[in-house]
Amino acid sequence: MSSSREPLILKNLRDWIEEQKRILKTLKMSERELEDADRLMLILAARVACYHISRTIRGFESWLQNPLVIGLMPKEIVREMQKRLWNIMYELVEYDIKHTGEYHDFLQKIMKEGKLPPLLFQAREGVRRRGGAPQVPYTL
Repeated sequence: MSSSREPLILKNLRDWIEEQKRILKTLKMSERELEDADRLMLILAARVACYHISRTIRGFESWLQNPLVIGLMPKEIVREMQKRLWNIMYELVEYDIKHTGEYHDFLQKIMKEGKLPPLLFQAREGVRRRGGAPQVPYTL
């Protein structure tokens, strides 16, 4: 079948794959620059990672609502996808627990030492981010 008569879904899938490959190549090239990065650049790099994780997950969510996927994807491919996504989910949730716990302990330590900058942190009870995750309250 010529590309001009190719079904739109095949073109869209090919375009997504090519875009993901370009993004992956760019991210891998950028990773070398992070070896000597300062704190701000590392935070920005973490934000880029969150963006691409979120974008890919939204793609999977959309994908799993598409009748062509739901109705036609072979069970073996669906099983592999489900297993891989669950492994990613476990790893991300476990990392979230570890990271948040470490930061909690760090804040608790500097609070006890009286080193918490009052200008940047004002304790308030019950402040939550959307989705229920705790938010570090601050005022400027």
